[in-house]
Amino acid sequence: MQQLYCESCQRFLADRFVVGSCPTEGCYNDFARGDQCEKCGKLLNSTDLVDPKCKVCGVTPCVRDTDHLFLELPQLREKLEKYIDETSVAGSWSQNAIHITDSWLKEGLKPRCITRDLKWGVPVPHEKYKDKVFYVWFDAPIGYISITACYTPEWEKWWKNPENVELYQFMGKDNVPFHTVMFPSALLGTGENWTLMKTISVTEYLKYESGKFSKTRGIGVFGNDAKATNIPADVWRYYLLSNRPEASDAVFTWTDLQAKFNNELINNLGNFVNRVLSFIAKPEGAGYSSIIPDAPNADSHPLSQSLAETVGKLVEQYIDAMDKVKLKQGLKIAMAISSEGNAYLQVLQQLNLCTKAQISFCDEKREIAKANRTWDLVPANHKIGKPVPLFKALDNDAVARFREVFAGSQAERNARYITEGC
Repeated sequence: MQQLYCESCQRFLADRFVVGSCPTEGCYNDFARGDQCEKCGKLLNSTDLVDPKCKVCGVTPCVRDTDHLFLELPQLREKLEKYIDETSVAGSWSQNAIHITDSWLKEGLKPRCITRDLKWGVPVPHEKYKDKVFYVWFDAPIGYISITACYTPEWEKWWKNPENVELYQFMGKDNVPFHTVMFPSALLGTGENWTLMKTISVTEYLKYESGKFSKTRGIGVFGNDAKATNIPADVWRYYLLSNRPEASDAVFTWTDLQAKFNNELINNLGNFVNRVLSFIAKPEGAGYSSIIPDAPNADSHPLSQSLAETVGKLVEQYIDAMDKVKLKQGLKIAMAISSEGNAYLQVLQQLNLCTKAQISFCDEKREIAKANRTWDLVPANHKIGKPVPLFKALDNDAVARFREVFAGSQAERNARYITEGC
């Protein structure tokens, strides 16, 4: 094959070391990588780029011939299409995953290069190609299997047991072809009885304020940044799931995070839990001296029974949504349970229950009869812990500060950090 070579750096260029204009009509992205355009999602070869440049030195690379190993996708087409046709239905693949996969098949499967002229990576175990490494998206999915093998010598119980194991995978839409086409093809090509992916849940892009999250360019808020804000991890989990771009692109903004945090988590769940527990913690007469009271004949009380019936139905809807990997809908239903007055969705410490205690609307057989008797979830005469607010509100000053701190790229932030003498 032909590959870009930088005469200034004297090496073949890895995909991440090449940048140029995407050749896809109507895309107009001038910062496409050597293997994929982040804007339109199309997979590329580095030689496809218009006006490519070496990211290290900025010089225009030349084209040289080099030998590589290829995955013969055309020979696997029949087996792959059968797998996709059957599994996409049985596994309720998300629509974006189906659309992206179908577009690959309609374009026609082509042999796919699975090696690179690099020093860093997994070496190819073949004498002729010993100076090459595997392409990361050929090698990385195999890591799912090898990491299991590192965990247990019985790894085949998971990865070669499709009759008893269901594999669910979650990812952004730009990684779909590697998991619905390339990796299944590699496994099917061996002729062995591998556990293939059943369900794939794919998200669209999550944009940051007015731009796009980009690890390459350091745009956005990442794990270390989120930790530095001191905003509780549960708040991040709630916001990202409630804003999960399941059907279309979504936008992360600090003001939206503040609104969902203050108006939903605090005003809905947090305030209700704290109000109920504070009432129980009040002295005898005004409350119950922190002891969970008995609820005799609760199932015959009209309001209690109505609440139990409503919660039971919501739990059924929640389980159905989660089984279909509709996480955003599942979270919305869970918050609806809170809105209906379920005082049991909260932290175990305030209830003074053992950390191993299981408060669940389902039993081990996934029967939800317990959901229809919510007053029995915490036993009578149990003494609760000291009620404290679940969360502290996020004020406007903090939001303004975060927006300023995390503006621009990480490189620009570091420059400001040095300039300001911090």
